[in-house]
Amino acid sequence: MQTDGTTYSESWHLVANLRLKLRSTVAVQRQFYRGEKWYVLRDPFNNRFFRVQPSAYDFIMRLNADRTVEEVWIACMEEFSQTAPGQADVVMLLGQMYSMNLLDTDVSPDTRQMFSRYALTRRKELQSQIMNILFIRLPLFDPEKLLERFSWLVHRIITPFGAALWGLTFLVAAKMVVDNADTALDSAQAVLAPDNLFLLYLGLVFVKTCHEIGHAVACHRYGGEVHTMGIMFMLFTPLPYMDATSSWGFRSRWHRAFVGAAGMIAELFVASLAAVYWAVSGQGALHSLAYNIMFVASVSTVLFNANPLLRLDGYYILSDLLDIPNLSARSTEYIRYLLEHYIFKFSGAISSAKNRHEAIELSLYGILSAIYKVMISLGIILFIADKWLILGTILAIVGVVTGVLLPTIRFISYLFIDSRLLQCRRRIIAQSVIFVALFILLTVLLPFPHNIYAPGVVESFPDIKVVNMVSGDVKEYLVKPGQPVVVGQPLVRLENRDLAFAVKSAESRVVEMKVKERQALGKTIADLKPVLKELRAAEASLADLQRNETELIVRARGSGIWIPASKEAISGLWVERGRYMGDIVGGDRFQFAAVVAQEEVSDLFDASVRSVDVRLWGEAHQSIGTEEVRLIPYQHEKLPSPSLGQSGGGNVPVRAASQQGVDNAAEPFFLVNALLEKNSGVHLLHGRSGNIRFSLEPEPLIVQWSRYIYQLFQKRYLL
Repeated sequence: MQTDGTTYSESWHLVANLRLKLRSTVAVQRQFYRGEKWYVLRDPFNNRFFRVQPSAYDFIMRLNADRTVEEVWIACMEEFSQTAPGQADVVMLLGQMYSMNLLDTDVSPDTRQMFSRYALTRRKELQSQIMNILFIRLPLFDPEKLLERFSWLVHRIITPFGAALWGLTFLVAAKMVVDNADTALDSAQAVLAPDNLFLLYLGLVFVKTCHEIGHAVACHRYGGEVHTMGIMFMLFTPLPYMDATSSWGFRSRWHRAFVGAAGMIAELFVASLAAVYWAVSGQGALHSLAYNIMFVASVSTVLFNANPLLRLDGYYILSDLLDIPNLSARSTEYIRYLLEHYIFKFSGAISSAKNRHEAIELSLYGILSAIYKVMISLGIILFIADKWLILGTILAIVGVVTGVLLPTIRFISYLFIDSRLLQCRRRIIAQSVIFVALFILLTVLLPFPHNIYAPGVVESFPDIKVVNMVSGDVKEYLVKPGQPVVVGQPLVRLENRDLAFAVKSAESRVVEMKVKERQALGKTIADLKPVLKELRAAEASLADLQRNETELIVRARGSGIWIPASKEAISGLWVERGRYMGDIVGGDRFQFAAVVAQEEVSDLFDASVRSVDVRLWGEAHQSIGTEEVRLIPYQHEKLPSPSLGQSGGGNVPVRAASQQGVDNAAEPFFLVNALLEKNSGVHLLHGRSGNIRFSLEPEPLIVQWSRYIYQLFQKRYLL
């Protein structure tokens, strides 16, 4: 119970003359959180829990049919006046206990009206569950008797021997997955394929069933009771669920944390068994099902269940380990306290933190969890929309209503209607008007810098790109890097055994046709035209092959300094025709070749560019001006340098399966060549990378944001 420090209350007359007592069926347990004593009241009929501090517990235990609430409160004030709850605290406490069916009393109609706000809260929670069509729960049966029947097995599973068996199984499975990592990653690409969705769902149901059973078994092992198991429709998908809230009454926080982790432990054990079977089995339905089980267990555990920023298993584990009950609610209350105390200057604001250390924990958790929920929600919506646009659109609409519209309405109601803030209402209105005005000013009215950044590489100007004209294995670099070369000088030697065999075959064909020609000349009646035609074709084919054979020696097409591609990129590899071999540079000027994404190039065409400058890595503090900028008006796929691709250390996505190496971009782009100033003060070298900045006309933030959102939508769903 959070006290508000108010000794007297206007609603006191509604409860002062009542004669109340705690129900005889209510069980009481004592717990310690961060050295502070708490008492947990449990109703066995609905398996709900209510935590109170010692001062409230002392008041509750004094309630009986022989004394009124006022008499009990006066006795508490006389006995321990410093810690006794105030009248407002008592009213709130009794209302909450009444709504949870923890009190025995004959309540008057007026008092029922006072308690109605707590009953209304419960009805709203129920309505919220009914209206939330994405997370509907349907209880089916009580598993407690089944757990009692197999209690002997439960006590043998959760033992040091069981932990050792679990660890050994996990290590063996991890070793097998690492040994087959390439196959596992390739299989992940087809997880959402239409023909795999049914197996994926079967794996999901099986894993989540084991997950819930793990919670139930661990809860029963330490004396808890599990009375509810059923089906939860999560995103319209039926999945199992169970209620292990009885673990909240455990005195040991380690037992409570273990119950929270038991589901993930069971998941990982099942996933380990599935991984072992997947690694040793051949192709088939069971093989695919085992992979789906392994995939579902690993993804759900890492991204969801183990993450404490979502109110799933990781959250309850963290709450128990930190000894902060109701971590999420208390972090929200503390952030509201910061708003009321420091912004609204509300004197009645109450901090939910006990000390400075806890205040930091609550504020960090509240901020991080809010950010993560937004990110994971957007990620899920975009992921589903990529597969099923209509379903993703529906989820986006529901998310906007439930995550933006309704919270905004509640926040506005809290600011302008909540009676608690009556004394500072004028200040709140003034601050709200100022905030809205500043927001409109900063996002709608004021223009902000609008810049486009693009990665690129410095090139000598003029620059001669050296490519091979025939395919082959790269056998030898004939010129050392940095050496001067002249036109026609050999640079790289390739080898193509298929081409050599084709040349030999073509030579044999020419010899054969010449023999046929001589035979035809020796006959009395001879038709030389077909023979000569075949001979000329064979000679032409041989000439082409011999010309290709000479092209296996890659030669310089100009004079300058030879800068080959890195040996790691091509040395010893089979390269197709047109592969980048290196550059011949010799000019005294340099240009910057930049890669501009498709969604940004329209701004360069449509908007007026105010200025263009380049900054290179290692000397980013120094700006390099440009003399001439040329936008090449067609799409490219091959990057100016492999160093710009993600596989080469850059940030441009590349095609992993490209046979042309790491310099083929995953998406087409536009190329911009900017001639750099001569005297820039920066040491220019061919191959240095950096960024080019196009400064456009300033625009309001709302215009820039709307353009970005439209481009994102257009790129993902319209192209």
